[in-house]
Amino acid sequence: MKTTDEEIQTLNNQLKEWNVQIAVLALKQQTATETAKMFTKELDELRFKHLTVTQQLRELELHESGMYMWENIGDGG
Repeated sequence: MKTTDEEIQTLNNQLKEWNVQIAVLALKQQTATETAKMFTKELDELRFKHLTVTQQLRELELHESGMYMWENIGDGG
C-alpha cells in the first residue's frame, strides 16, 4: 500500500500531465478556430463571386433570348 506522500506525488504527477494535455488541446483549438475563420471568409468570398456571375449569366441569357426587347420598344426598336 502506498504511503500518503506517494499518493500525493502520484496525484501531482497526474495533474502535471493533464496540464500539459490541456495546453496542447487549447493550442489545437485556437489553431482550428483561426483556420475555420479563414475558411469561412474564403467561402463567403466564393459564394459572393458565384452569385454575381450566376446573375450576370442569367441576364445575358435573358438578353440573348429576347426577353429584354420590351425595354427597347419606347426607343423604336
